[in-house]
Amino acid sequence: GAIVQPVKPPAFALEQNVNTRPSAKVASSMTSDGGSSISSSTKNIIVYHPFSINVDGVQVPVAAWHPLSTDDDSNEGTQINRSKNSVSYEHRISVSKIGKLLAGWKLPSFLDRNFSLQPSSIGSNNNNVQIIASSSFSSDQQQKQLLPQSAPVILLAHGYLGSRFDLSHIGEALASQGFLVLSPEYPESLAASYDATSSATAIATGIPIDRTTITNTLLRHLANNDYWNVQRPTSYGILGHSLGCGTVDRTGDASWTRVCLTGGYPSLRGPNCLFVGSTNDGAVSVSRALGVLREYDFDSLDEGVVRSRSYGKLMRRSALIFGNNRDTENNANAPNHISFLMEGTNDAMVEFLSPLLPVARVLGIPVLDFDKYQVSRDSGVTGEVVVPLVVDYFKQMMM
Repeated sequence: GAIVQPVKPPAFALEQNVNTRPSAKVASSMTSDGGSSISSSTKNIIVYHPFSINVDGVQVPVAAWHPLSTDDDSNEGTQINRSKNSVSYEHRISVSKIGKLLAGWKLPSFLDRNFSLQPSSIGSNNNNVQIIASSSFSSDQQQKQLLPQSAPVILLAHGYLGSRFDLSHIGEALASQGFLVLSPEYPESLAASYDATSSATAIATGIPIDRTTITNTLLRHLANNDYWNVQRPTSYGILGHSLGCGTVDRTGDASWTRVCLTGGYPSLRGPNCLFVGSTNDGAVSVSRALGVLREYDFDSLDEGVVRSRSYGKLMRRSALIFGNNRDTENNANAPNHISFLMEGTNDAMVEFLSPLLPVARVLGIPVLDFDKYQVSRDSGVTGEVVVPLVVDYFKQMMM
């Protein structure tokens, strides 16, 4: 497939080992008009910013998380509208989209359902991390001023029938450590938030917009500073889950740092790749990756060492395989394919789609380990292991 990278990639995309300051530590205090202002404190605040990009005439949603700027003291006294500071992720599950992709069914859209998901606290390292909404700031210009002028940038690529919020727990944790994180909604999303066949090119040629087009457009906007105040991305990274690991492999050049969760194979584009899989993955067998990991000398991380976070310096090519030991009981309880996703998106699926699971079984429709997760409900405990590892890896390779 096509290699996705910034249009006319600037020199900064090739820089490595840049010292990037952590996100701002600020707090909000009440003002006389009932609003609040930002003042220096020990509270580490990150910003959640939803927006959309125009991709060939189609509005594609993007979720973003970033630290507050530490470039100067201009944040002191910045006004926050407390009435707009309730952060939730507006998530949608489209039964019609799921039925179309998995079984070719045409189902009515009134079966679809919206959810307001709460941000996750997994991987925040401490209780001093708070997420605020970009809409709580007084103006768009003020929002841009609160972005750091330089930061490492990470893209999140969800999987088949995933959503831009699937990896939000990782995005929050990365933003709290100084990263600008961008998570676009790809055409295979279960949200059905746009019609990929309605683009200008699709109307003319029948070819819908795809992941490559969306990623290229997002990177072009970043390079041109269309949405952001980030004048100098210091380095680039990308993390994908399942089908998103293909996006990981096709995006950027050899300078990018890559993380693959439950994909078929690790990425070999460049020296930096962390692969995480599980022997209990019923959707994408980890056995396909094991030979590649051995052949290309990926350092095998011990699960116990990762759980205790005592691994120290991580190798450029590292791999963690859950359940890859002689303890068969532990292997049976290893994470499944969707255990690596944000707990809120998985819980929404369990709440909404569980009644349809028996029908899917009878008809032989693939359920991507949803049946396993309905029993295990282990996103939280999986995230407690995976999120710190992913954050540490990106920090060591990119900062």
